Amino acid sequence: MTEKLQVQRQAAPIRQQVTTLLKRDILDGFFMPGDRLVESALCERYGVSRTVIREVLRLLESEHLISVVPLQGPIVTKLSEDDIINLYLVRAKVESFMIELFIKNAHATDKKELKDLYQNLDEKFLNGSVDERWEYKDKFYDILLKGAKNNVLEEMILKIQARVGLFKHFAFVYEDRVKRGYEDLKLIFDATLDEDIEQACAHNDQHLLDAGQAAVVNYKRRLNPNTL
Repeated sequence: MTEKLQVQRQAAPIRQQVTTLLKRDILDGFFMPGDRLVESALCERYGVSRTVIREVLRLLESEHLISVVPLQGPIVTKLSEDDIINLYLVRAKVESFMIELFIKNAHATDKKELKDLYQNLDEKFLNGSVDERWEYKDKFYDILLKGAKNNVLEEMILKIQARVGLFKHFAFVYEDRVKRGYEDLKLIFDATLDEDIEQACAHNDQHLLDAGQAAVVNYKRRLNPNTL
């Protein structure tokens, strides 16, 4: 590890900063699936104590980004093809239920907020930077979850979103996935704003099942960049 990513001690809590930095390192491929995460090296990279690193590792283990292997210690979680497909299958059903509840429960102000977000789809998602695409999708989910008005569902979706962070990153980096995601989002927006539950959920299910297949391909591309 040659580069040190020192935290800013006057900003957010140190643990939160390190969590963000380590997640970014995993998403950007600095740490690859299966890589060991050595405490001493992490302390040097982020300029913090072992106590902070251990807290961060426990947090990311709870989000399934990190696994603890006997006699080896913490590693970046390595998933099988079935793991990824099953994760997206569950994600599709849970998020479609979120959309259904949004249509049924959202106030007029929530629906206006979603409509306003739709107006920025081209600028912030299709033609935006990777960070802008992240922010756009986060805002999309924030609005839907707020309008759905179900705290239990919100907790479930946030946990699933944490697990699929790596695959969401692929969808914002690879332009073929960005264009497909853009077309899918238009369909989901249109049906949701038209309050057509059946079509909105069908479009979302198809979008995420397709995304699951793409996630498998892109995960393999990440692991073996010279074989695809």
